[in-house]
Amino acid sequence: MAANSTREERFKHTLNTLVRREGVAPETLLDLLGSKEAYTALTSGSRLPSAYEATLLSAYFSVAPGMLLLGDEPSMGVSLRLGTVEGIHDVSDVVSHATKLLATDRLTREWGCTQPIIDVASFAPSKVWHDRNAGERTAARLRAYLDFSETEPVEDLTGLVESLGVPVEYRKLPSQVHGISIPEKWGDHVSWVVIINSSDVWSRQRFTLAHELCHVLQNDPGQVIVDRATMQDLRPERIANSFARHFLLPEEAILGKLEQFGPISTRAQAAALVADLVLTYGVSRDATMIALSEIAEDDFESSLIEFCQEVQVGELMRISGNSTAWDELNSTRGHNFPSERLSQQVLDAYAEQLVSLQAVADVIADGSVQDARLQLSEAGWDINQPAIG
Repeated sequence: MAANSTREERFKHTLNTLVRREGVAPETLLDLLGSKEAYTALTSGSRLPSAYEATLLSAYFSVAPGMLLLGDEPSMGVSLRLGTVEGIHDVSDVVSHATKLLATDRLTREWGCTQPIIDVASFAPSKVWHDRNAGERTAARLRAYLDFSETEPVEDLTGLVESLGVPVEYRKLPSQVHGISIPEKWGDHVSWVVIINSSDVWSRQRFTLAHELCHVLQNDPGQVIVDRATMQDLRPERIANSFARHFLLPEEAILGKLEQFGPISTRAQAAALVADLVLTYGVSRDATMIALSEIAEDDFESSLIEFCQEVQVGELMRISGNSTAWDELNSTRGHNFPSERLSQQVLDAYAEQLVSLQAVADVIADGSVQDARLQLSEAGWDINQPAIG
């Protein structure tokens, strides 16, 4: 390419090079972009891709969005795991949203509007070759690093993750996508944002969040990490699953509960034990049953294990008399909640007139300036301050 070529010409060259390199058929690219107009405009170089289109293309070709946008952009991880056009489309909106959160986090930190963090720069996750052992050892190390005992529940997991400097948002995600974690590298600094599916039950949300925390601690690079029900056979996923289970529910905690409950010989007793573990330690029923089958195999009849694995979680709670507590924990299921950490950062910056109302809207109102204005007005804010460009 000539040194004086336009950004549009350079983008056209980059896109067509990627298409030739990967052997992508025109109809596949047309399906990916969703319209003939977009296909024609981008392949001819008549315009640059939108942030949404750059997200789709970068995920499909496994390159950084900045490479396609051709700007002074941070290097954001791009998925190597989605593999199909459909898979990219179903998370592209939330990934595009996450890039805005990362940009706002970076901007507010640059203005000095950051919240205090627990520094884990010296924390060293396990790198042993055995996936389960790597997850288990990393979980034990983090508990010790944070001064948690081997039987202490991690009560405010969202607050903990955010205290490490990682914004956590709850929003509806496509079915079977439990959560995503997106890294961004800007110079020598790597930052993350985690988004959890608000449609999942409380215990699944917590397990997913612990799972995503492992990706952050392990610094899994170069990709958007998407946790899907059909994608649990990859090494980072196996490590993260092991970490989540052992961080939330250590072996000593299980042994303590087994001693407390005594012999388990009926469905009611089994349901009571499983419900107590789920409610006390905030771990998913599936992870609880895997742990019990490994640790308490001799204490359970196989039929009782199968019963607790197959029955609905709500039924386990009903049998054990815990329906009220379970319903209360799930009362906000399906509701969207922005990151408290990032919300405070952007509001502090907005109060100092350092960022625009649009930046606030990207964090607290899914990009809607009108909704953000209404929320701030209801909270007593003066939203008539001069606009920030």
